[in-house]
Amino acid sequence: MPFSDVDMHGHVHNGVYFAYVETALNEFLRLGGLSGRFDPRHNDVVYHVRKAELVYHAPAGFEDELDVTPRVARIGDSSLTFAVAVTRAGDGTPVADATVVWVCVDRATGRTTPVPDATRAALAATAGEDR
Repeated sequence: MPFSDVDMHGHVHNGVYFAYVETALNEFLRLGGLSGRFDPRHNDVVYHVRKAELVYHAPAGFEDELDVTPRVARIGDSSLTFAVAVTRAGDGTPVADATVVWVCVDRATGRTTPVPDATRAALAATAGEDR
């Protein structure tokens, strides 16, 4: 991790974890071949973050390597919930857990709309989906 991510106590700054989580979610979708379903240039719907929550378990420092592992936790009618585990690489010590909720919105109207069936099916096929 970059030194700029660390606070004056030598710990990763609390807010930086959100950037790690967002990057991990984007990689999860990209590596799963799902990015296109969320690209606003090619879809009639967009997704807005409704909720982002972090629970901290242990500090991480400049020399620590972290694993940030997302999964689909729930597919609702018009929302998607992702759970993201942040652990210390090597020993697996839990550092933080994140929950991120996206709401599906119709681009034309700006109103909440159901998650498209094709997106729902693609996400449900990923490991760890609880529905």
